[in-house]
Amino acid sequence: MQKGASETRPYAPSFVDRLMDFVKRMPGPYWLTYLVLFILQGLIFHILSWIVGWSPAYTFIPVVLLFPAWLWASLAIMTYINSVSLEALSIFSPLLDIEEERLERLKYEFRVMPARSVNLISVIWTIIYILLTYLAYEPFYVTYKLGTLLSVANIVAGLASFSVAGVIYYHSFRQLRLVNYAVRLVHQINLFQLDPVYAFSRVTSQIGVAWMILLSLTILLFPIQFANMLVLAILVTQIALAIAAFVLPLWFVNRRLVSEKRKLLAEFNHRVESTLERLHRDLDAGELSGMDQFDSAMTALTAERDVLTRIPTWPWRAGTLTGFLSAIGLPILLFLMQIVIEKWLGG
Repeated sequence: MQKGASETRPYAPSFVDRLMDFVKRMPGPYWLTYLVLFILQGLIFHILSWIVGWSPAYTFIPVVLLFPAWLWASLAIMTYINSVSLEALSIFSPLLDIEEERLERLKYEFRVMPARSVNLISVIWTIIYILLTYLAYEPFYVTYKLGTLLSVANIVAGLASFSVAGVIYYHSFRQLRLVNYAVRLVHQINLFQLDPVYAFSRVTSQIGVAWMILLSLTILLFPIQFANMLVLAILVTQIALAIAAFVLPLWFVNRRLVSEKRKLLAEFNHRVESTLERLHRDLDAGELSGMDQFDSAMTALTAERDVLTRIPTWPWRAGTLTGFLSAIGLPILLFLMQIVIEKWLGG
């Protein structure tokens, strides 16, 4: 009994995984639960802002939704990425030459983060948040007169957001590392059966898209008048990380596909060389009766060459790449639009 438990659960799940599992067990789709919690938290912050007089009653205040958006959106994204990863692994598994026990552990690792690592990450983000709050207290909480009640509520919400939602960075890098590990277990790739090879591109692209969604939410909710070079640097860094998340884990697969394609092209070139040598021998011997067979052979080889040269070597479909690039452009467009609107209103 103990042995079976250790095989199916090699380490304890993190508190974030426990929270996500709890939400998934609730009635209805998990994303709806997260959406309801986001709306409730946002409504509470609006009511507090109206009660203390920080903003006129019944006015919409985008900035107070920033911490709730990061908290619940990050949990929803991690839950979604887990399901995408398990689906991708199921499609990819026929390429893996590993025993069933090792495959089951890999499934567990894709779905569950280790408690110790997540606890450490959460503590680090908590410390970062405490430092940022200390630095921002005077220029933000005091200057904008949030008051004691609203300040405490905002600080508590920020602490929850940083300590929980900050785990999404660890979750993303862990998923990407597991993708890289899984693709390196493949011993043989069939260039004529690429569907399993494409499986993990959906994981890497969705992680990159998820970062762009969070970045877009931040741009929409964060007051543009506070934007500076630091905000711009974060924007550029986030986009660079999203591109790296999409491409780098699949780079190894690309190299394998290129190698397999070169091997097939080398075999093709050898057949062409052999066919031409046979032609030259027949011509030198004055044997012209086989010219029809030679023409047929060269036509077939030409068709084979066309097939081989059209085989893609990047492990994703065109639609996946197009969707990812569109997601990359969204936060850039939103950022530029906000700057233009701010300058227009200010002018």
